[in-house]
Amino acid sequence: MPDMKTRKKTEVERELDQQAVRDAESDLYATAEKFIEEFQDCEGDVYYSTYIKSAQALWHLNHSREIAKCAKVGDQWDLDKGVVGKYRYPHLR
Repeated sequence: MPDMKTRKKTEVERELDQQAVRDAESDLYATAEKFIEEFQDCEGDVYYSTYIKSAQALWHLNHSREIAKCAKVGDQWDLDKGVVGKYRYPHLR
């Protein structure tokens, strides 16, 4: 398979990625706070749904950071090569 055409991210795309990281951090802080409060209130027990929400928030933050590190946009995703798919930014076209 030949190499796909890529381009560098625009400033607007980089800012959108950074905003996604900030949003994911905020979500993680909120779910962690709920997790801790529930842990204290229930004397060490936590509802499974609270655990899942916290785990998903952590995954979302890590994924957002990984995307923000990518420097290029291409036709397809290839995170190993630092390329995000062009369909991540459809509202900019």
